Amino acid sequence: MSWDWVPPRPGEEQGGPSPALRRTVTVLAVLFTGVLVLFYASQGLGQARDACVRDRPAGVAVGDVGSQWRWLPPGYDCTYPSGEVDGEVTSALRPAPAGAL
Repeated sequence: MSWDWVPPRPGEEQGGPSPALRRTVTVLAVLFTGVLVLFYASQGLGQARDACVRDRPAGVAVGDVGSQWRWLPPGYDCTYPSGEVDGEVTSALRPAPAGAL
């Protein structure tokens, strides 16, 4: 579809960046933002999960450490076994350390 019939916007008569250049810069900005989001999701949130294991209480095995996703604020809550009640292991929910990211 051709947009040649659309009158130019104010300021476009004097030149300025071409529509193709504006479109290219917009696409690159959107792609760059997507890459940043993927990097945060893979690296930053992974570090928060690893902090649950690194900062576990003394005497808690690595296999007993759990993490649960929380939406607000985005991140993980750490779970550690806190003891046995009637033969069941209860767990203490603790937020991930503040400096984990």
